[in-house]
Amino acid sequence: MLSNIQFVVNAENNLPHVSCEENQLKQAFINLIKNAIEAMPDGGQIDIDLRSEGADSVRIVFKDRGQGIENDVLARLGEPFYTTKEKGTGLGIMITYKIIEDHRGHLVVESKVGEGTVVSVTLPSAYE
Repeated sequence: MLSNIQFVVNAENNLPHVSCEENQLKQAFINLIKNAIEAMPDGGQIDIDLRSEGADSVRIVFKDRGQGIENDVLARLGEPFYTTKEKGTGLGIMITYKIIEDHRGHLVVESKVGEGTVVSVTLPSAYE
């Protein structure tokens, strides 16, 4: 409410379960949502989609309509202490990558300047 951000969440029914450390994934998702909010200082919409990827994984997609990320910055995401934020440490996205990797998942960031950013997290199901 304070940032004038609206969330639109779409989730498929009967998604497979993910075996995980809940607090770690929660932290990773908080980091991604916080980045999306900060990318839209005048407010906007963040879409969060949850869907199955075959029978053996779940994909969570975060999409903002912020300023986007330039290619040279995009290439350096996840480097320790690399940040474009005035008060950032550069550790949030690095930790997020590590958490997803530790859960045998994948994180992909796609962005277009002026259009926004899409972050896709794919995690294996508990039954894989």
